Amino acid sequence: MTLLRQFLTETAREVNLANGFTAEEIKSDGTSKVPDVRNFHLTFDRLGGLLEWDHTSKLNDLAYYEIRTNQNVGSDVGLLERTRENTSTKLPLTYVGHVYCFTVLKNKERSAGTVITYTKARPVAPTDLALTKDQQGVIISFLAIPLDCIGANVYVNDTKYTVTDNLFLYTGGEVIKTVRVAYYDQFGEGESTTIWCEIPDVTGFIVERNDSQLYFYWDALPIHGVHYVVKVGSIPDWDRALTIFDTKDNKHRYIYPNIGEYYMLIKAVDEHNNYSKNATYVYLTNWKDEHKNVIIELDQKAVAYSGTKVGMYYDAAGNQLKLDRDVGRGEYIIDVQLPQKYRARNWLDFACIGQTNDALCFDDMTWLWDSEEAARTVWNGTVGDLNGVQVRQEIARYVGIADDAFVDVMQMDGGLTSTKGNAPSDSHAIDYALGRWHKGAMIGDTTRLAYAVNVPRTFTLSFNATAKNGMGDVMIATLSSETSFLVLGYDAKDSCFFLRGSDGATVKTKPIAVPASGRDWYTIAVSQSDTERTLYAHSLEYGKTVSGSAMAAPIGTFSTIYLYPKL
Repeated sequence: MTLLRQFLTETAREVNLANGFTAEEIKSDGTSKVPDVRNFHLTFDRLGGLLEWDHTSKLNDLAYYEIRTNQNVGSDVGLLERTRENTSTKLPLTYVGHVYCFTVLKNKERSAGTVITYTKARPVAPTDLALTKDQQGVIISFLAIPLDCIGANVYVNDTKYTVTDNLFLYTGGEVIKTVRVAYYDQFGEGESTTIWCEIPDVTGFIVERNDSQLYFYWDALPIHGVHYVVKVGSIPDWDRALTIFDTKDNKHRYIYPNIGEYYMLIKAVDEHNNYSKNATYVYLTNWKDEHKNVIIELDQKAVAYSGTKVGMYYDAAGNQLKLDRDVGRGEYIIDVQLPQKYRARNWLDFACIGQTNDALCFDDMTWLWDSEEAARTVWNGTVGDLNGVQVRQEIARYVGIADDAFVDVMQMDGGLTSTKGNAPSDSHAIDYALGRWHKGAMIGDTTRLAYAVNVPRTFTLSFNATAKNGMGDVMIATLSSETSFLVLGYDAKDSCFFLRGSDGATVKTKPIAVPASGRDWYTIAVSQSDTERTLYAHSLEYGKTVSGSAMAAPIGTFSTIYLYPKL
């Protein structure tokens, strides 16, 4: 083994000379009388990284050499190895780093230390990847393994095989669809090379309509000479569909004025005319436009921005909307009543400027650099530099519906009757306040609000809630029947939302912020499927979504929902 390492070390000498991994002495404070090790160097070969150095002149008094990633001699933190040998294979786990070597004597005296700073390139992608069939199986070959790598990982249909040379005999009975090969060293795997024996299916296929134009997009396949065939048909059958175009790009614009319901199908084709096994398709409803150039103008400046302001206020002097103090994100919401249904795109015209109105300076920051407070702090320069500031628009879903797919919708925007005409079964001390989209019922200490509902075994419940000044331990809502219940609440100790069932299953989300203090707007949703119970929560203030789930079967139907703490 020693002769093999000597041979490989000499063979890799030129590679390591280019890297130049030699030691530098650490500047001593003059108190250490123990001489540093000499000729401390690092080489990489087919067996991995090797540290070598000359023995100390005080070998008889030597306790050990200490190899570390820091200068804290004696500590277990940062320790790689303690050895009396003058070689070591213990290295950090990263491609870029530094290694210290200290001499420690039996009387606990130590040297000032020597350090190596190294940078090792990640293994390159293998080339000349080829497959050859013989009587025993399939021989997979590729260019010889580099001298500073240990071996290669060969993935056949995502099954991993590890080899130490550039030939691998695959004897498995499974038909080879893909082969991927990557060199690896002691730090990990490098770039990979893939060949496809079977053309994969196209992914990410979407079709969007803009007037009479259809825009096609899909994920490109990294295969030489590949092109894509797109067909259209009334059913998702590739053989019976009509070809509409063939392209080498992964996007295409096509004029397709025909109206109706269609399936758009796509397959990839290589240079040998091999097709993807399965066609990827999307279902498209292409209806005739009933209205064009319908303009509904809502000039908010003329009405002094009278809409709902979340984290914002109206500056009358400048006739502007501004963010509240210490707020990094705000919303301005307006109610739009359309005379009828439209299929349309919308846009906003706006101007965004920066204006400093407080004396908060960089030296005043008392939070950590990677904290939530730092992430939500917008720095505004003297001339109003707004790099990174974004204005986004969205249309809220229409909730004034009475579709049979909905059990019921309670808007509570000034009244308690639901969209299906159901009045609450119990209500007391109800007041209203601005929420996110519109007014909502404000739940106080004496509030009672409940509805008689018919919630099936599997369901989805979602609602918006506003917390005015953080949240303590609270029960937000309860779904109940004579034999079972689900309780939705917030746990202030763990800073998370929870969903507790009468079957003993409890679902918890991850924390949005620790603690959840200040004003925030939440969208909360509960989903019960045949096998799983899931809880979602989104914070507008932090722009963050958290969730939790548990494998839990439905616990029955529910007849009442309580929107206040109800045991």
